[in-house]
Amino acid sequence: MVVQFCSDCGNLLDNSPQDTLECELCGRVAKNDALSHTQVAVSENFPSRLRNKVKSYTQEVTRETIGSGPKIEVDCVKCPSKDVTYSQVQLRSADEGSTIFYTCLKCGHR
Repeated sequence: MVVQFCSDCGNLLDNSPQDTLECELCGRVAKNDALSHTQVAVSENFPSRLRNKVKSYTQEVTRETIGSGPKIEVDCVKCPSKDVTYSQVQLRSADEGSTIFYTCLKCGHR
């Protein structure tokens, strides 16, 4: 949204879909610049403590971090082994469940 002021008296002009705007205070007619003005804003240009906090808690998921959990007994679907490790990773937002990755210690199937 573009804020427009009267060039004569400085009064704030109303938003309108018309090509011209009339000042309510002095009556001057001015071109409506809001119709031709394109405004682009990038949120990264503004500092935000919340944005920095969210970035600082972003979890990096790699192959090394996924297969390094505790050992449990679960049937592997690729081989007859029951020795499996698991890792729990939060891949989506906090209100959704975590994703659990199982890795077979014998064949490496995940």
